[in-house]
Amino acid sequence: MEGLVALGVSGVRTAWREDNLSMETADSEQDVCRGHCRANVFSVWINAGFLVVAPLVLIVAGCCTDLRHFCSKSLIHFPGHYCKWAVSIVLSVVLLGALGEGILTDVTRNSTTRPHLYAPQIFSIANVIVSLVYYHHAEYWNRPKLIWLLLAYWPMTTTAEVFRLVTLIRELDFNVTILRFYLLAICIALYIFFVALEANLLRTKVFGCWYRDEPYPRDLKKKSMHYNYKYTNLLSQISYWSLNWLFVLGFRRPLELSDLGCPPEEYEARYQYNHFRRAYQKEEARASKKNKPASLWRVYANAYGRDIATSVSLVCLSATFGFIPPLAVGGVVRYASEWQAGELSDSTDDKGTSFVTVSEFFSNGFVLVGVIFVASVLRAMSIAFGGNIATLTSVQLKSALQTFTYEKSLHLSTAVLSGGQMTVGQIMNHMSVDTLSMQYLCMWTIFISSVPYQIVVILILLYLELGFAALIGTSVFLIVTPLQYAITRKMASLQRKVLIFSDRRLKKSNEALQGIKLLKLYGWEELFCTAIEAVRSKEVSQMMKAGVFIIITSFLSQATPIIVTFISFVVYSLTSPSPLTPELAFASLALFNQLVWPLAAVPTGITYLVNAIASTQRFQKFFAASEIEDIDTNGRAPLSRGFAADNVDDEDDDDDIDDEVVIYKSDDASAHLLAKEKKPAEQTRNGGRQASDYGSFAERTPSVNASTVSDSSPDTDLPDGVALKIENGNFSWDTNALNPVLRDINVQIPNGKLTMIIGLVGSGKSSLLSAILQEMTTISGSVRFSRKGSSVSYVPQKPWLQNATLKDNVLFGNEFNLKRYRKVIEVCALQPDIDILPGGDMTEIGEKGINLSGGQKQRVSVARALYSNSAIILMDDPLSALDVHVGSHLMERGIMNFLMKEGRTVILVTHQIQYLQNADMVIIMDDGKITRQGNTNEIASQEPESFSNLKEKIRLLSESELESESDLEKSTDVERQNLRRSVSRIELEGEKIGSGAGTSLIQAEEREKGSVSWKIYYTYAKAIKWPIVLLIFVLFVGQGTAHILNNFWLADWSEAGADDSLNITQEEADDQLTYYLRGYAFLSSTYIILALATTGCQILFSLLAAKRIHIALLRNIVHAPLRFFDTTPIGRILNRFSNDTQLIDQRLWLSINTIMTCILQCTSALVVNTIVTPVFILAALPVITCYFIVMKYFVTTSRELKRLDSISISPVFAHLSETLGGLTTIRAYRSDNRFRNRLVHRLDQNNLAQLYLHTSNRWLGIRLECVGSLIILISCLSSLLSSILGDLEPSRVGLSITYALSICMFLTTLVRTLADCEMQMNAIERVDYYTHVNTEEYQGVYHPPPDWPSQGHIEFNTVSVRYSAELDAVLQNVSIQFQGGQKIGICGRTGSGKSSLTLSLFRMIDTYKGYVSIDGVNIANVPLLTLRNRLSIIPQDPVLFAGTIRFNLDPEGLRDDEELWQALDIAQLKQTVLDLDDQLDAEISDEGENFSVGQRQLFCLARAFLRKSRILIMDEATASVDMKTDAILRNVIQTAFADRTVLTIAHRIASIMDSDMVLVLSDGKIMEYDTPENLLKNPDSLFTSLVDKTT
Repeated sequence: MEGLVALGVSGVRTAWREDNLSMETADSEQDVCRGHCRANVFSVWINAGFLVVAPLVLIVAGCCTDLRHFCSKSLIHFPGHYCKWAVSIVLSVVLLGALGEGILTDVTRNSTTRPHLYAPQIFSIANVIVSLVYYHHAEYWNRPKLIWLLLAYWPMTTTAEVFRLVTLIRELDFNVTILRFYLLAICIALYIFFVALEANLLRTKVFGCWYRDEPYPRDLKKKSMHYNYKYTNLLSQISYWSLNWLFVLGFRRPLELSDLGCPPEEYEARYQYNHFRRAYQKEEARASKKNKPASLWRVYANAYGRDIATSVSLVCLSATFGFIPPLAVGGVVRYASEWQAGELSDSTDDKGTSFVTVSEFFSNGFVLVGVIFVASVLRAMSIAFGGNIATLTSVQLKSALQTFTYEKSLHLSTAVLSGGQMTVGQIMNHMSVDTLSMQYLCMWTIFISSVPYQIVVILILLYLELGFAALIGTSVFLIVTPLQYAITRKMASLQRKVLIFSDRRLKKSNEALQGIKLLKLYGWEELFCTAIEAVRSKEVSQMMKAGVFIIITSFLSQATPIIVTFISFVVYSLTSPSPLTPELAFASLALFNQLVWPLAAVPTGITYLVNAIASTQRFQKFFAASEIEDIDTNGRAPLSRGFAADNVDDEDDDDDIDDEVVIYKSDDASAHLLAKEKKPAEQTRNGGRQASDYGSFAERTPSVNASTVSDSSPDTDLPDGVALKIENGNFSWDTNALNPVLRDINVQIPNGKLTMIIGLVGSGKSSLLSAILQEMTTISGSVRFSRKGSSVSYVPQKPWLQNATLKDNVLFGNEFNLKRYRKVIEVCALQPDIDILPGGDMTEIGEKGINLSGGQKQRVSVARALYSNSAIILMDDPLSALDVHVGSHLMERGIMNFLMKEGRTVILVTHQIQYLQNADMVIIMDDGKITRQGNTNEIASQEPESFSNLKEKIRLLSESELESESDLEKSTDVERQNLRRSVSRIELEGEKIGSGAGTSLIQAEEREKGSVSWKIYYTYAKAIKWPIVLLIFVLFVGQGTAHILNNFWLADWSEAGADDSLNITQEEADDQLTYYLRGYAFLSSTYIILALATTGCQILFSLLAAKRIHIALLRNIVHAPLRFFDTTPIGRILNRFSNDTQLIDQRLWLSINTIMTCILQCTSALVVNTIVTPVFILAALPVITCYFIVMKYFVTTSRELKRLDSISISPVFAHLSETLGGLTTIRAYRSDNRFRNRLVHRLDQNNLAQLYLHTSNRWLGIRLECVGSLIILISCLSSLLSSILGDLEPSRVGLSITYALSICMFLTTLVRTLADCEMQMNAIERVDYYTHVNTEEYQGVYHPPPDWPSQGHIEFNTVSVRYSAELDAVLQNVSIQFQGGQKIGICGRTGSGKSSLTLSLFRMIDTYKGYVSIDGVNIANVPLLTLRNRLSIIPQDPVLFAGTIRFNLDPEGLRDDEELWQALDIAQLKQTVLDLDDQLDAEISDEGENFSVGQRQLFCLARAFLRKSRILIMDEATASVDMKTDAILRNVIQTAFADRTVLTIAHRIASIMDSDMVLVLSDGKIMEYDTPENLLKNPDSLFTSLVDKTT
């Protein structure tokens, strides 16, 4: 009994003690809460005060001062701007965590809510936002004194936070498990940092201590500078808010280049050139010390390494944020599992602490959902900012390389181009393909560099999750990595081969297009088509081989994560004592999914790296190519090597500067506006910014003018009366040549006189002019100019014109003088041509003067030289392309009257020796030497017999057509007739003729607007073949289905392992494991096989489709009528074979593959989440709607930006092509700096388009990443709530979140690739357009026998001919017969229809009435190729192709060597070819540049001789040869072609005097037809009057 009493008393005492202890604990907790509450209230009051005061200050400043008038879209950053915003973002994240901690503490620790636990955090978050708004306005208004308020606020809030922390430590001591301690400490540290930032800002901007304020940015003074990304705050830069206006405008209407304005200065081509040049010079200095070649890779690193390093760091930071969600997935699944198991019911009432601990906080499922969301957003911000730095840097690198390439081209040696060491196509590739390769590498470097970091970290995390099993699984990488490296090396080799074949194909395509008229006349379309297709087949073959390796790398990228996952889970299940649970499975699966993107980037990155390595090697070879001589001691100013700030382009740029721009000065005591800043004119024009060197790879001697040279070294000047002097000159084209081309040249050119250079074809006449222009290499001797007048103008033998107005071609950069201009136009006989043009002299001529004939182009070229004020005029046989009357007019009025009266020195190379009596000095060239020099009297006294023969040749040549000077204004030659036809055709086709602004004779390139038609997709699918398209689609769907089933199977497997309620034996457990392993292995294998089949089919069949598309394009183009090429620039057509074909070959299939992959991944994620939690689709619908809105705005605007990029890059390539075509002329006129300026302007336009294009991609990226983050948030919350409130299995929660996590990257990639694909489909659209151009009628109803024509009898029966159905007839009711074997001379007033008559024989123009028969066969019934193959023609313009002499003479390979040598002997070329090393196999360079024009004409003669046709047409075939050769050839024609029908069109009467019959035409009608003797007997005949006029 006592024991029981004692036990009861003891129990009562114990209960009393427990009650006391409980009461003391409760009192203690109440004291803690009261103390902490006071601290929180103090913090709230401080934050509330700032929350009221700061907006009031902004309202007063913005509404009650002059700042209310201020409006700008830009701001200038204060010092520490980026630190301020970055730390504010960090602080916001910390405060969000603190808010969650406060709410969680209140929920888990109190039965009634206590707002003081989270109210300070709410106010602090609000104040971070308000402080950023306040800081932004202080920057925007440039009012640093407003920062005083922030400097007051941050110390006060720091004090409040310290008070809270001290109170917490005093009441609870320091407990390392409590999260609030860490949060408060971090906040205090960040607040102190803010105090330091604001203090530093006041020091610099208000007090100016140890700080110098930078001048107002020039960019912001430009009225048209709309790209103000740099001049916005960090949040705007991350969100790309400053681009919203562009997307709104682009959605409303198609964008134009003028909408974009001008680029910021740091993105200008000039700025980037100088930046790159400094890095290049630094590397050159380093390399020279070590006797090594300069490394371009080091130059890249020196110039742009810092920016790339920054972007790589940000991408690695983004990857770090990306590791957080997979780790949090396991925690969310664990939380759901514990909740369903009821293990969280007691843990929510933890009495150990008054606040949430670290472990408790981060084990809460809802907190982890918030962590996933915040990490996703931070990841998106980091990659958007870092990726933008890389893409903008890539634009800068592209611009620098393009300017470097252009600069090198301006100084490239002529021998390099003419000798075949470097072709125009290769240089174009440097400008386009190679720079693009470097740009892509720069953009992808950040991803390539971050891949090792991502893989290593993911493997470490996997090891922590799965242990030893993860290491076994990831050992697959040890096999894959060396394999990918070996594939990379093989792909590099194949890519080089692809580039080689691509260069060859483009070269052959360019040749075929340039010589399309000759190909059609000779019926060689199929021959050249076959040759191009053969090269194309080799190119595609190499691409197919490379495609196999791409398939392997793609397969490895897709299969490796699946294989690693499978092996890891299998090893874990077999070796680990713990089962595979949903928490473990889906945390690991999420990490494995993280491997997909880095590994998928590997093959693409490797491709770009391989291309970049090859391109860099090509660049280094190109930059090392030899340059022309640049001697500044010969009296002539060297080529410009600098870019002066006061040139014309800069003045235009200064016109864009807003002198009235309002600049707010921060040092003004008042808040009023200051006076508007103006820039002094002197500073603007001469000192506004420091002149920058443009155009040198190292420091060069600055260019000087003639007067400067004269003042500096007058002792070396030439005697009076001497314009230039060559002493002991030996010159060669090649620097390594042993034998000089010109030898022992000693000559003095008299000042202000006319000097003529004559000689046989190939004697060195043109080379002598090149030596004077320093285009040749001086082996010994010197070329010196008089310093009193050393400026030079040059008229090349092959005229070169710019793609500009006729007026601009004549002015060529000189100031306009109306009186002088009109005089030049008159003496060059250009006024009748100008009157024909729709816009007069403001008409844009077009590429290479495509619509002008050779004579018209030559007269424009001569006018350019005459208009210039140069002291010396060099003319390389310009008269050979002109009719006799025009040539005589030009000689008398232009040279003798205009130039000689101005006292200018003229050096004229000519074969028109009838003008020798006008020469003050004659130089006779032979075999590279000057054999005679002096005036005509001196030469006559030295060799009277030779001079007598010369005079006889002059008399024969003086016989000209019936066109006197008085008839000159009234008559129009055939050139003007053709010009009228072009103009009329354009007018009839609806081309709009402008008034005053000029009109182009070339049809404008079509610009697509709006989305691409579905017909274009249908066209591409048809090229692939519909069954193949269906197969690829089924394979894609099967691949996606296999992936979904595989993951569902994994969910069931892991759920089975987590189900502890199953009471099964070990044998049953083994059977269960075997069941799931087999199923997982089957589904994984199915996915891998389908992935391989899908990628393989898509790549290989896409390449075959590209081959089909190219063949269809090529065959249709070469079969197009000739007038199509008259109205379409060759460059535009060539663009279809280069850029568009490359897009179809290498980019389009990749985009489609990416689109299909992204669609399947996104669809899979939505389907899986909808299956798991149907409510997900309802919550996600608004977000998906936002996604489609953003996509609509982006695709519409991005499409137009891509088109603007394409449109703006075309002028860059056209300008380079134009420059390379007229390189000698540009250098002769010393106009290189003006052409640089033009390139810079065009590059700036393209750079601007690319800036907006790349930044718009980032605009999309950040928005879709945020949309994806919202989808992740919805998925996590819906699945977690379904598990807690319902009965959703935890494995399904993990599956749902895992799929949602993968959606972010695929959403952005999908939209961006859709826009890319649409633009790439434009390549299909453009190619398809040219594939359906109307072609000539090649079929025939009658196939003549092989020996047809056997007689050469030609009959015209009431033939009427026109160039187009809309135009008038050029031949009217012509009826005439030419007997077989006769020699017919055709003459008449120019424009009479001579050329039209011969073209009708080849069916080159429309015979709409009557018929032409040959040997009784109507040629309209004969297949076109058969007809043209049975005729021969020697055109006036000689065309040679790159290749051997054998190929040029006999492309079909039908003749043996004996016949080839016989033809060369007849054409007077046998000895020339024998002197070559390889003789018949000697190479002819592009367009035959290594032979003179006369020699090229002789090769064309030999080609015609070899054809052995019964009918031969000669169209002024001997215009470019000397008289001796002309006489020999006419004799050969009489003998070698004695039994053949020969039609000779001639401007020289002497060329047809020995014909059997003479046909005289006038206005498209036959006027006379008889023997020359009979026509001469009739004194009233037109032919007689022709002869009488010339005797």
